[in-house]
Amino acid sequence: MTLLLKATWYEIIKIASKWRTYIGFITIAILVPVIMFLVRKYGFGVQDNALNSMKDSFMFVGSLVNGLIVSYFLMNVLWVHFPFFIVLVAGDVVSSEGAAGTFRIWLTRPISRFQVITAKFIATFVYTAAIVLFLGLLSVGLGMLIVGGGDLFVFDKGILILSQGEALYRFLIAYLLAVWVQMTVASLCFLFSSLTSNSVGPIIGTYATLVVMFILSVLKIDALKVIHPYLFTSYFDVFFAPFSDPIPWREIAGDVGKLGIFILVFYLASAISFIRKEITT
Repeated sequence: MTLLLKATWYEIIKIASKWRTYIGFITIAILVPVIMFLVRKYGFGVQDNALNSMKDSFMFVGSLVNGLIVSYFLMNVLWVHFPFFIVLVAGDVVSSEGAAGTFRIWLTRPISRFQVITAKFIATFVYTAAIVLFLGLLSVGLGMLIVGGGDLFVFDKGILILSQGEALYRFLIAYLLAVWVQMTVASLCFLFSSLTSNSVGPIIGTYATLVVMFILSVLKIDALKVIHPYLFTSYFDVFFAPFSDPIPWREIAGDVGKLGIFILVFYLASAISFIRKEITT
């Protein structure tokens, strides 16, 4: 266990020492404040689109726009665009060392291959959690600071009004679920990374898999409904579930469990591949 903990800490340091690790953090740190300042100055067109269909039934006085509603809509980047920052690092964790030829040095030390691959997997999870939670803290924090706080209006099959305290609680749950969703992407890319010595292949392979699965998940074709339960993208919207009333805990637990199975399968496949790999360079 001591060796595993030391190896994990070493892997975290290695991830932190690479410039590509900070591409996602820098992009988020620039993009989120810009969006918040633009919303504060020019308004938020999403609100008008959401309210147009309800003007005949409701009368709204003032603006419903605040930092929480902008943060809620920013969560949509977690669908397709955000995984790029995940695969950029996860695709390099194993393959880069294979290309550099450092595994032979690793394996001369008193640590098993299983511990090496597990340490890398845990370090990947730490990075994934860090960047997802960074997006959450920055979007909600800057949203309330720049645009302002207030009640959160969720437009989904009607109107759900959440107090600021309740909204913050649900944002916390949502982003913890988002970590689990993005870890599914990271574990798939990690698997591809364990199979090759080139970082480009895992990144392209993971994104291609995501695109295909997203297309199959959203196509309204009866024949495709049979395969939907076997596509992990079918459960990616679980992080929006906390904004329903009441919170569908049973549905959330089911989706989390199914994503957990995918993560476990990808991890075990990575471990088996690495343990059996012939390392000659």
